[in-house]
Amino acid sequence: MGEVRMIDCHCRYLEPAFWHAREVCIMHNTQVAVNESFGAWCVGQLALLGHVLFQTSGSSGKAKWVALSKSAMLASARAVNTHIGVKDGDSWGLALPIYHVGGFGVLVRSFLNGGRCAVFHRKWDPVAFSKFVYEEHCQHLSLVPTQLVDLVRARCVAPECVDSVVIGGGRLEDRIFEDAKALGWPVLRSYGMTEASSQIATGDNGDGYLRVLEGWSLRLSESGELEWKGKAGLSFYVVQDGSSTGWSIVDPKRSGWFRTQDRVLLRNGEVKVLGRSDHLVKILGELVDIQEIEELVEHHCRCACVIFAQEDQRRGVRLVPVLETDGVATLPPLAGLQRLEAPLYVQSFPRSGLGKIQREKLRAILNV
Repeated sequence: MGEVRMIDCHCRYLEPAFWHAREVCIMHNTQVAVNESFGAWCVGQLALLGHVLFQTSGSSGKAKWVALSKSAMLASARAVNTHIGVKDGDSWGLALPIYHVGGFGVLVRSFLNGGRCAVFHRKWDPVAFSKFVYEEHCQHLSLVPTQLVDLVRARCVAPECVDSVVIGGGRLEDRIFEDAKALGWPVLRSYGMTEASSQIATGDNGDGYLRVLEGWSLRLSESGELEWKGKAGLSFYVVQDGSSTGWSIVDPKRSGWFRTQDRVLLRNGEVKVLGRSDHLVKILGELVDIQEIEELVEHHCRCACVIFAQEDQRRGVRLVPVLETDGVATLPPLAGLQRLEAPLYVQSFPRSGLGKIQREKLRAILNV
């Protein structure tokens, strides 16, 4: 019927044989156990042959995997290489886990352009990474915002060999962006998601609008959320359910269009991300953007902030800020609909392998 493989040595994904094979490849964090029956179930699904599966978080807390065809991942890599000007033989540096699409995508781009891909195997350290980039002569990098923050705080100057540093996987503050540029890191903001095999838009002129990669069609839903269509998009979700097998294949697209939860503006081949629709809450009858308030607090307090919305009989919602800091911070003077409750303090937020704050884990820890 088919073959299933769990994640193994990254070198394998740089070989042509992998891209011609019709196996099902399951990419997962090796420190987290995966149900053995899941792999056996995948083998019997003809629709999953030739796909790579990446785990993502479902709103219900149940396991959910994004199924990307190998042709979709190759299409994404070609578009990225063209968009950022990668030349044949250029070298890549990999410092992201390959069980996330951001890390795996680096391998695909390196495979296509025929250059060397140097892997940073050590535990993350900005100074050691800078030395690695210099010694390995890495020309292209893909990092997450937390890694760039570390490079800036350590005052690491970019080696001259670096041509591009794509930043994805989360919000990048303007201050960090400018400080990184001043240190010589050729930073490119990007917008993408696992369901899109990586990037949808990359690079801006300082006005927040990112240039859409070739191969993507974008439009707005009736409620102002982004919908996209493209050959680099997912085939299916594989979701845990209550069926006899425990799993089912679901296609979330409608006539090829995938609806995101991102509120955006579109302009002549460019997209500007405003925030997520699920970050909007209603207070005293008015919509308030929690992400916007988080950004104000982070800029004022110089530390990470998460704001949780709690039901309130009178206001509808109370906003409870949680700050990632060892000490006590003074909140910015916000009033009216943006009024905040007394802050909670946490020394270290729970984060994913890519440095994303795990909000639901934090909420459970604090019981808010």
